[in-house]
Amino acid sequence: MLHIKEMEWRRIGGKPGLDNQESDVGAPSPRANMGACVFKGKVFIFGGHGGLNYERKNFNDIYTFDFETEQWEKLLPINSGPEGRGGCSLFARADENGDKVFVYGGWNSEKQYNEIWSLDLAKMEWTDCDIFNGVPRWNHCSLLIEAIPTWKFFIFGGECAEYNEGAARAFGEYVNSSCYIDLGMMQWVTFASDPDVQECLPSPREYAAMTYDQREQRLLVFGGWNNGWIDDLYSLKVGKIVGPSYAIMSSEPSLGQLSGGVKLRITGQGFKEVNINVLFTVGNKPVDSITK
Repeated sequence: MLHIKEMEWRRIGGKPGLDNQESDVGAPSPRANMGACVFKGKVFIFGGHGGLNYERKNFNDIYTFDFETEQWEKLLPINSGPEGRGGCSLFARADENGDKVFVYGGWNSEKQYNEIWSLDLAKMEWTDCDIFNGVPRWNHCSLLIEAIPTWKFFIFGGECAEYNEGAARAFGEYVNSSCYIDLGMMQWVTFASDPDVQECLPSPREYAAMTYDQREQRLLVFGGWNNGWIDDLYSLKVGKIVGPSYAIMSSEPSLGQLSGGVKLRITGQGFKEVNINVLFTVGNKPVDSITK
C-alpha cells in the first residue's frame, strides 16, 4: 500500500514469503491480467492467469480486500459464474436492485469473451446478463463514470478476435475503438472510433491506462503496447454522453400556464445546493417574467 501523503510504501500482512507460494494472509494465489475495481471500501478482484508454482491456470474466483481491516476474503457464490479468464474488466454499482459486481470481456487459451456477467453481493449469485458487444475484446482499459440518470461504463482499445470453433488460435488484432454501456439501458454504443471523423484518434493498442477528468468531462488515455511500449497521452470529451451533474425527472404541474403564486414542484437527481435558481424561457430566450 502506498500512502500518498507520506509517499511511503508498506507491505500488507506478515513477512515476505517465497515467490509463487500460497499467501500467509489469505490473498489470491499469484496471477496477472485479473480484473479489479474499488467499491464501498473494498477492492474486488476476479480471474486472471497464473497460479502456484508457475502453473498456467485460468481463474474464475473472486476476492475482496477491505481497506479498513486490511483483510482478504474469498467470496463463495452459490452457482457457477463466468469461465476462467484474464484480460477482463470489472465494475460495480449499487441501485434499487442491490449491490452488484460486473465482469466484461477477457480471454483464455480456448475462448474469447464479449459478454457481461453480474454477481449479486447479497444473494451471492452469478447471472449472465445476456448482453454482447460485437467481437470479443480483452486487455482493454475501462472506467465506470458517475452520470445522471444512469452511470456509464467506458472501454477503449485492447485486442479483438473472433475464432470459429476448431480453428487454430492466434493473437488478436489491436484496436483503437471506444465503446460505452449505459447501465440503465444496458446497451453497448460505439463512438469516437471512425478515423475519417476523428482527427486525433490514438493508434491501436492494449494495456493502456484510463482515467477521468471530471472538471473537463474528458477521458484521458495513456500508454499501452503495440509491438513496443507507447508513452503518449490522449483526451476525449464525453460531456455529451455523461451529461450534467444533475437531471430533472419531472415537474408538477407538467403543463399549462404558470403565473405568480403558483407552486411549482421539480424533482430530479443530483441537486446538492439548498438554494436553486429556476430559469424560465419563451422559445429559446430566458425570461424572468412574461409580459405582453
